[in-house]
Amino acid sequence: MALSNIEKHYNKHPEDLRLLRRHGIVEFETTMYHLRRFLKPGYRLLDIGAGTGRYTSALMAEGYEVKAVELVRRNIDVFLKREPTADVVQGDARHMPFVPTASADVTLLLGPLYHLIGDDEKLKALKEAKRVTKPGGLIFVAYLMNEYSILSYCFDEDRIGGLLDRGVVDQNFHIQAQADELYDYVRLEDINRLDENAGLERVTIFSPDGASDYMRTRLNRMSDETFAHFIAYQKSISERADLIGAGSHVVDVVRAWHQTAHLPEQNTQVPPKS
Repeated sequence: MALSNIEKHYNKHPEDLRLLRRHGIVEFETTMYHLRRFLKPGYRLLDIGAGTGRYTSALMAEGYEVKAVELVRRNIDVFLKREPTADVVQGDARHMPFVPTASADVTLLLGPLYHLIGDDEKLKALKEAKRVTKPGGLIFVAYLMNEYSILSYCFDEDRIGGLLDRGVVDQNFHIQAQADELYDYVRLEDINRLDENAGLERVTIFSPDGASDYMRTRLNRMSDETFAHFIAYQKSISERADLIGAGSHVVDVVRAWHQTAHLPEQNTQVPPKS
């Protein structure tokens, strides 16, 4: 994936605006809800693919020390204009020599894997996130889900026949992204395979948005009270196994064990929902 294509995309579709729209607010609030379940005072956080700093800024406001890494220069400029004291550096999720090994208690990888095509490129980012996370620390990894794209773009826009004929969608209705495309879409079995190959242990997996991307116009018509109930609903159902993968994103929360490290005893239980 050429850097220029990613830059063109985010210049045309500003990430800071997406997370301020109602479907983006659902995603943001649900993700923050799950982050708060695991974060503890004094944790050092690393936000890889920080975009315009929406999560970094929110976590800084809650008192956490956050280092941000972002690929796109425009996003960094927007970020620093709003948050001039932020510690943000330009870099690629697959290679971050400027980040020390085992330096983050929790690492966020909430965007880069959307744009890394194929297992090999995704594994580079996952293994680099694992390297920079402390032994036993957590990594929050976001993915784009296959079924949302199949339903919303391939069927809804009546393109499925041509895409099947050209092999862009295979006979199992899995999108086959090419190396020069902007997005790659996965299913749960793909995420499971990546975790295994990266040596990562799942703690939980959740849908940050559920049906919200399918319901954009309906969300915009909701009263503020009803929309608040919708956010509470999504938080409540976000880990349901029968709904994971139906939305446009999932976030895989994994533990970064290091085989050669001396590991202290860890509490591996998932914190209760508040």
